[in-house]
Amino acid sequence: MIRQLEHLHKAALSPNIDVQILPFSAGAHAAGAGHFVILGRDDEREPLNSMAVVYIEMRRRGLYLDDAEDVAPYKLTFDCLRSQAADTTSSLRLIARAKQELSS
Repeated sequence: MIRQLEHLHKAALSPNIDVQILPFSAGAHAAGAGHFVILGRDDEREPLNSMAVVYIEMRRRGLYLDDAEDVAPYKLTFDCLRSQAADTTSSLRLIARAKQELSS
């Protein structure tokens, strides 16, 4: 697990990656019903270049949602999670603390 934490820490230092940790102390959160991945991006300058697909991995198969009405609630959930999570600096400290605890 220490190597995984080191990898997360290294990734978090990249300029194009934000790592935010949602600590257990945050309590119940918006994604309590399951995990999902949003693929794609929003392009405010050229909305026609915007695209988003939600991928939900289930027990025996995966599900892709690409209709804007289906994707919108997942984007909202993601925004809620980001607001509940620790900021990037605090998340780096949490990673370092976990790494230190595992090393001792």
